[in-house]
Order: sequence, then C-alpha cells, then structure tokens
Amino acid sequence: MHHQCNYFGSDIMALEKNHTSSKKMTFGEHRDLDKVVDSPLPSGKSKRVNVNFNEEKHTRFKAACVKNGTSITDVINQLVDNWLTEHE
Repeated sequence: MHHQCNYFGSDIMALEKNHTSSKKMTFGEHRDLDKVVDSPLPSGKSKRVNVNFNEEKHTRFKAACVKNGTSITDVINQLVDNWLTEHE
C-alpha cells in the first residue's frame, strides 16, 4: 500500500527539528566520563573541536600564527597540552 505525503518543506523541517535532542552537556559534564578517563592512551586519531571566536580575534590569531610559521591547530594543541599538564 502506497501512502502519499503532502508535507511542505517547512513542515518537514519542523518535524526534523522536533526529533533533535534538546539536552546539552554543561561544562565539566561527560555522559561517559569513566569510560573516557579509564580509556587507554590515545590511538593517534584526531577529533574535531569547534571553537567560536569573534571575527577580530580570529583574524588576529590567524595572522599571528602565519607570522610565526605555525597554525591555529598547532597553537591550540599546545595550549591544551599545557592546560592538561597543570590540571590533570
């Protein structure tokens, strides 16, 4: 039996939006914290992290990285390594 759908684009988007989870993690919360903490040493795989900067800060940061022959990724990795050394 074939059913015909009469949804318009906005109706479909509204349906999709209703199916998304509204639960957001707060700072310091991790749903499987014990699993993360007890996991073996890193496998070498990379994970993407999105960070929001205002436009001016991003431009200055990117320019400073280029001037110093490095990348935003390398600088942030070094900053996180330093932070982890102090806080773990």
